Amino acid sequence: MTGTDSLLMLLDTFATKGIPYMDVGSYSSNFYGLPRSTRDADLVLHLSGSDWSKLPSTLPKGMTMDEQMSFEMVTSTRRELIRIEGSAFQIELFRLSDDEHDRSRFDRRVQVEIFPGRFVYLPSAEDVIVQKLRWSSVAKRPKDYADTVSVMKIQGKLLDWGYIETWCRTHGTLDLLAQAKAEAAPAWEEDF
Repeated sequence: MTGTDSLLMLLDTFATKGIPYMDVGSYSSNFYGLPRSTRDADLVLHLSGSDWSKLPSTLPKGMTMDEQMSFEMVTSTRRELIRIEGSAFQIELFRLSDDEHDRSRFDRRVQVEIFPGRFVYLPSAEDVIVQKLRWSSVAKRPKDYADTVSVMKIQGKLLDWGYIETWCRTHGTLDLLAQAKAEAAPAWEEDF
């Protein structure tokens, strides 16, 4: 079973159990930008503490949750790791935090056809950019910046730049936004 098959199986389980989620990692930047390979999926879940503790018992066969949880470094939210039997692919689960942008992007999530006939909840393209710039600024991961430029290259003319700039101002990433925008702009600049 591929990583994508495992992810879809888990998302089907979430749909059946009524667990609100959003796929926030490379699957979202791949959807809006230029695809790159990935060995994991990142999901934000909106669950209460008691529902979170029941989550391991709802996982599909062949998936197990690590016993030790950790915290995500930008919003300090709870992070759990799901391992897939016989695969190096992993799925990271993050609890929806009280961070203002985390809440906003979850409220703005959209359901898109990410695979033929398969609909998945993703953040908006704007929220992918805002969060990837935030990660790039804090975690210093080059792939987050590259993902940002990729999404801008493809979605540039369609983006709500005011929304992006508001959040980047809040997060202190306006300079990084300007740098990424300058790099992406030749793809759509003539009519912008």
